[in-house]
Formats: sequence, C-alpha cells, structure tokens
Amino acid sequence: MIITKSRIQNVDKYLNGFDEDENLYVVLNDIDRFKNRLILMGFSSSLPSGEKVLPSAFGSVSNYNANGKYEKLRDLPKESFFIEQQREWKDWNDNSHSGVVEMEYKRFKQQFIDAPSQELTILLNDENNKVISSDNIIVNDENKDLIKHTINLFLELFGECNIVDDEFLSRQQTPIKRVNWTMLPQGIMPWESLKVPLLDLIDKTNIESKEDTLNRFEYINSFSPDFVATGNGGFNDYVVFGFTSRNLYVLENSFAGNATYIFNSDWEVLSQLSKAEILAENLQEHRLIHKRNWKQNIRNIIRE
Repeated sequence: MIITKSRIQNVDKYLNGFDEDENLYVVLNDIDRFKNRLILMGFSSSLPSGEKVLPSAFGSVSNYNANGKYEKLRDLPKESFFIEQQREWKDWNDNSHSGVVEMEYKRFKQQFIDAPSQELTILLNDENNKVISSDNIIVNDENKDLIKHTINLFLELFGECNIVDDEFLSRQQTPIKRVNWTMLPQGIMPWESLKVPLLDLIDKTNIESKEDTLNRFEYINSFSPDFVATGNGGFNDYVVFGFTSRNLYVLENSFAGNATYIFNSDWEVLSQLSKAEILAENLQEHRLIHKRNWKQNIRNIIRE
C-alpha cells in the first residue's frame, strides 16, 4: 500500500496485516525519481547499493530525526528566566541613564527529546531494483511512535512511501475501486436528451455506422429504462440500460455486428465486474447477435 499523504496521525491502520514482534520496513520505490534530493541528503551520485546515511534536515520531521527537539511540559508550572537587555531611562530630575538590566519572563519548562536518528539505506529488493529503506522496526506498542515518525520522515522527504515485511512485500491490499461506468441522470430520459451523451460516446469509439448504433440505442430507450450508464476505459463501447423494477440490465455495444448482453444480476454487482468477467464467464441471461430479428428478441425479453 503506497502512502501519499503529507503526514499521518494514526499509525494503527497502516499496521494491519502485521503480527506482534514482526519486522517492518518503510521503503521508497523507484528511487531514480528522487536522485537530486538523495544527493542533497548525503548519498553518492551513483546511488550505490548498500550506502547508508542519516538524512539532512529538510523540514521539521527530518530536523527532529537528525537533531532531536525540545518539548514543552505544559502540565507543569511555568518557570522564570531572565534576559539581559540594554535599557535607557530618565530619573525624576529628567537626567538620562543607561545600563544593562535583567528582565524576568515566564515560560513552560522544556524537556529535550533525543533524535530518533533513523538512517536510510539503498537496498536491492527481490526484483533487483534499488529501493530506499529504513532500518527494521519491530511491530509492537512500544514502537508505534517510531513507526509513525519514520513514515512521516519519508513523507516529508519524498511525499510517498510503502510499508513492507522482511521479503519487501506489502501486507496491505490497496482497495480497487472500479469506475467502469458513468451514470447519466437517473429517471426516464427523452431520446433527444439522451442522444447527446451517446453521440459523444460514439465519436470516441470511431465507428462508421453511427445511424445504426443510434437506432439500437433509441429502440432500447423506448422501453423507458430507469437509468442509463455509459462505459469507461475498456468498456467505452458499451451502454447499460437499467430496468430495475424488472431486475433487467441491457448491455449494448456501439459496434454493429456484435452482441447485446442481458443480465438479471443487480446493477451494483454488474458495475464491479471486469469486462472479462462480464463477457467471458457466461454471466449473461441472454446474448443477442445484431441480426434481422434483434428488435423482436429485445422486445420479447423486456416485456415478458
């Protein structure tokens, strides 16, 4: 799982998949993108495998990592401290005087926090690609602050990082959100309104028989579907006409000579399937080739 935030606050969700006392590493892949910055941090220009540095300070996190920091103890009473200042004043007789005086101020007591001193190392992963890696950190409650700091160090230096185990494998699966379909305004749509976005889709697919395609789209729309959705990516030559009250979904292809697929599955299920799953796993209830009796077959299925 690649983390691309500017900073994290809660580290727990990034530790899913790791058991107690396992080793964890924070890594950066594809390091050539950051060559100039790595050189500024102290790495050699050739970025040799095995080289290890304590990175220079580029911001508050990396400055703390290299130099430590003072933390205010806000739960304790403030302490007095004095600053010598050069002052000028006049006495009651309007005579001028000058001198050094001590001025008293109040401040929170401070405690110095040692630098974590997390070093970065250039390593080769299992695919023989160079990565930047932190030292190993054992996953436990005591080390959560260190893991959080190390992640934020990478985010400050590079803007991204990944969390891996001893084999450089991520334990978290990035959730896949498919956006296979773009929903057009829901509700029964007059053909003249629907025709505009469908013409845009036809133009993208580069087909020759636009009139034939529009006729097929218009015919299916004449049965008053509840919604229409156009395809994205690998689905950009398809349109879905949804008849939710009948649990019927017509998947129509822009290209003449192909087939119309009709499903009885829920729209949410259909929208999460890949094109290969939809077209190759016999999930459809009907497959209608674009032939002479196509309109009759469509009418019979939708009206049955």
